[in-house]
Amino acid sequence: MNGEHMLIKKSFEDNKSDFSCPVCDENVRNILYIYHHQNEEYRIYECPSCGFLFARPVFLHTLKERQMDSVDDAELFGNSFLKKLYETAILKKEIYYTRKILGKGRLSLLDIGCGTGWTTHFWKNSGFATTGLEPSEIRGNVARERYGLKIISDYIENLNLDETFDVIILRQVIEHLESPGNMLERAKSFLRKGGIVVVVVPNINCIGRYVFGTKWTWVIPFHCNFFSPDTLRKLACKAGFDVLKTYQTPSPLWYPESFLRLFPDGNHLTKRIYHRLSSLSLIPFAPLVMLGYLLRLSDNITLIGRAKTD
Repeated sequence: MNGEHMLIKKSFEDNKSDFSCPVCDENVRNILYIYHHQNEEYRIYECPSCGFLFARPVFLHTLKERQMDSVDDAELFGNSFLKKLYETAILKKEIYYTRKILGKGRLSLLDIGCGTGWTTHFWKNSGFATTGLEPSEIRGNVARERYGLKIISDYIENLNLDETFDVIILRQVIEHLESPGNMLERAKSFLRKGGIVVVVVPNINCIGRYVFGTKWTWVIPFHCNFFSPDTLRKLACKAGFDVLKTYQTPSPLWYPESFLRLFPDGNHLTKRIYHRLSSLSLIPFAPLVMLGYLLRLSDNITLIGRAKTD
């Protein structure tokens, strides 16, 4: 979140740079935003062919920088109402479609970037044999001690397993990675024949981004890829998946923070409320969130895909 107020809209073409779009491989020179942080300039490019937005250079250069150790935000700041709402509206829907595709029985599941294991535990209680992959020792220990989960402490880039799984979850993960397609292909290598992947990413075509613009919570510097439903589908197909289902889900979580950035002391106020998130702070934004849902401009995208067979 630090420094996101430094995101500046700058539409122009850079004749010196020529990057390949991670989604469609088109040459990209169109710069949509400039971001300044610690005396360095970063650029967010827009692919002229598929519309994908991505940062170059990536904001975080090493695996250690990418690691997130915070616990509270991984569990919706301990807000029991929000957690229950998420389980009911989001997780149950994912499980419903998974069961519809794969059937009943005890299916094996690998949750890549499982955080503190709260959502993984919900899948476990729904009859799945779960394993979590989490590079943060702090978050991994919470997952083990609080939820009794089997956790592998590593990054997906380093993962070396003989085991394969019926389901792989990538929840809020690939938007952090410089090569999201490569990571989807790597995840596919751990799927059993007929297995599925469940991918969840923020939707850059959400109503919040259009309302708040550069004040929107882009989650920079942690996020370097910014997906729309169309670009996520194209990336999954390129990585070797048949897309079985895509849908959008609303979330009011980033609206209070984005709103406060509209004011001179917004960044200071944001820091003050960030760890005091309550259900009441989200209520004023409920109409905007609902409008986004009705217009298919919701805050997150879920994709379910099955690995293609030769």
